[in-house]
Amino acid sequence: MAGRYRLGDPLGRGGMGEVYRATDEVLGREVAIKLLLPTREGLAATQRFQREARAAAMLCDPQVVATYDFGQHGDGFYLAMELVEGRTLSEELRSNGPMEPERALSIVRQVAAGLADAHRHGLVHRDIKPGNLLLTADDRVKIADFGIVRILGDTTTTLTATGQIVGTSHYLAPERARGEPAGAASDVYALGCVLYQLVTGHPPFMADDPASIMYQHVETMPTPPSELRPQLAGEFEALLFWMLAKDPADRPTAAEVTAGATPPAIARTQPLPVLPVLPVLPVRHRPSRNRLVAAAAVLLIALVATVSVVLDARSDKLPATTEFKPPVVSVPNTSAPPPAPARKASTTPQTSKPTSTPTRAKSADAGALAKPDEKAGEKAKEQKEQKAQEQEKDGKGKGKQEKSGRKD
Repeated sequence: MAGRYRLGDPLGRGGMGEVYRATDEVLGREVAIKLLLPTREGLAATQRFQREARAAAMLCDPQVVATYDFGQHGDGFYLAMELVEGRTLSEELRSNGPMEPERALSIVRQVAAGLADAHRHGLVHRDIKPGNLLLTADDRVKIADFGIVRILGDTTTTLTATGQIVGTSHYLAPERARGEPAGAASDVYALGCVLYQLVTGHPPFMADDPASIMYQHVETMPTPPSELRPQLAGEFEALLFWMLAKDPADRPTAAEVTAGATPPAIARTQPLPVLPVLPVLPVRHRPSRNRLVAAAAVLLIALVATVSVVLDARSDKLPATTEFKPPVVSVPNTSAPPPAPARKASTTPQTSKPTSTPTRAKSADAGALAKPDEKAGEKAKEQKEQKAQEQEKDGKGKGKQEKSGRKD
């Protein structure tokens, strides 16, 4: 082919072409030749594909299959690439089944390193999947099939027609399923789908037709792999769901995945921590409402009794109190003879006992301390003394009258 490459056995076949083992007779080395299927766009398609093939040849990373040559063959085109002795990740999964988390992470981080170099050059792979990842005997990974890369910032150089979606539906990022251009975050999402498949044996979304799969990428959260393998819970699952975020802005970069960056938050699908098993306590029946009311009443009665005892104890230290009795009100004696009519006042000085007003005042001042019985006794005594004074006054008056009569 092209006067230079001698084709050998086929190595693989895809939707865009076939890959053969070949020998570069000019340089004397083994190469891989990819023959691309012819397109219906003529010269424009040839120019676009040639430019993108040159962009793939710009990459020189240990995790990327090197591109050596590009040319036309018959009605189609070819790419001469580095020959990697090994098999694809798809073949590895078919032979040995799901991988252990540590090995899967090692493979994915190698792929992320190759993608980070491509993204630094403004290239997007657009078709990351197990069939395009080659695994050597010593577990080194190389990214193949950069033939349909997209150059960021250049909308005129695309291999596909406007509106056409290239890639595989099982690994298609949500923004690409919506018809938006592919970006660096689209490759990270596809790599997350690959990681999911490496540990579970299948992609995160599956259906009978590509349209249903694309819908799930946009609207559905994948089943947490820890439900199939509990050992995947924790940091591994958090990283996986970080890469599978629906919003491209929420995903890590390929460089962050390579460096082993920690997710900003634990994924919501992470199970809760396992709590220690507590001993089983005997079942206690819930008390009825009537029992609760009765218990509250007993408690209230006990509280009242306690307060009463405390008050009784305090009452010994307070002044004693007696039963209140109304004061005795003296009523004038109507049976006593009326007082004699007033006569001429005598010039003889009369001696009379002091009134009991001070005594009453004193008793009034001490009323707070005197007993009601003592107050009544003092009142009666005062009345008796007042009556004696009146009788004495009457007697003296009569004596004076008799003496003046004898004089007359």
